[in-house]
Amino acid sequence: MRGWKRSSIALLVSSVVASNAFAVAEGFYMGLMMGPSSSTGGDQQVKTSSGTPATTTVTPRSNQFGTRLFLGNKFSQYAGFELGGTFFSSIAYNNKGVDTCAGTTARVRDVDIVGKGEYTFQNTVGVFAKGGVAVTYLTTSGGLNSSATECGKNKQEIKYRPTVTVGASYDLNQNWVVDASWNRIMVGSIVNNVDFYALGISYHFVDKYCGQFLC
Repeated sequence: MRGWKRSSIALLVSSVVASNAFAVAEGFYMGLMMGPSSSTGGDQQVKTSSGTPATTTVTPRSNQFGTRLFLGNKFSQYAGFELGGTFFSSIAYNNKGVDTCAGTTARVRDVDIVGKGEYTFQNTVGVFAKGGVAVTYLTTSGGLNSSATECGKNKQEIKYRPTVTVGASYDLNQNWVVDASWNRIMVGSIVNNVDFYALGISYHFVDKYCGQFLC
């Protein structure tokens, strides 16, 4: 009986060790990233509603939140690519109690395609970097497009902008991976850059013995 127990324990331990010994195989994956974000744009001059004084300074708040959904393909141990879409909450500008001629908010959304390079240590802990192009959609309310004499209108801008990411990941098993990352989208205009600090999780459609997809 004791010999049977020892054999069972040894088999269990060896199974766990073997399970952790395999890095995530190549193949398709999908995931979700979420976390706080902030813009690096500075103060803006906005027309007041009373006209006295003509303009007032508004300051962007740094309490946004971002969510990114993505699909990827890990085509080798060290490289892959991703297609993602990111949604950020509105950037509210603090008018410090002065009424402005129109709203003072900006919002960024994007669709991106990025290449990904990664290196894994001990088959479970990895570091990675991403770089590519984001198609950004920036909307700004009329106050942020005003002059000293005229209130502006709501504005929409679509631009192709660079995006970069660095981060670290941990393979929970052969299918599930968690990561933490810093992401920057170089939006331009009054927003300048959006920095996104995210925790992510992804599911890889692979099997540790068969590779891509299940047996």
